[in-house]
Amino acid sequence: VFKASRIVTGIELRTGIGLLVFAAVVPIAASLWWGRPATFAEFTSLIFLGIYMFAVIATFAIIILWGLGRLDLPDKFMAWLGVATIGEIAGLLAYVVRQIFSG
Repeated sequence: VFKASRIVTGIELRTGIGLLVFAAVVPIAASLWWGRPATFAEFTSLIFLGIYMFAVIATFAIIILWGLGRLDLPDKFMAWLGVATIGEIAGLLAYVVRQIFSG
């Protein structure tokens, strides 16, 4: 899956490492900022938010690496990835709207 025919430039390496660090740090920072959840709904919302942030950042990393030619993925997979990302956003939006209007 990975192409090894091209040397990774410094900016590509820093971007990749930066995205990985960002994907790991942002959910942790959000949970620390949020504080201790008072209810189960807040706890599940916090968990879903962390998973969502990680998934979106990882998706962008895959798209960037594919666009730079570092990943050799089929076009059908990339189309599926785009549809899955939209589905993920729709699911999270439905959950958030339900939480807002239920309380």
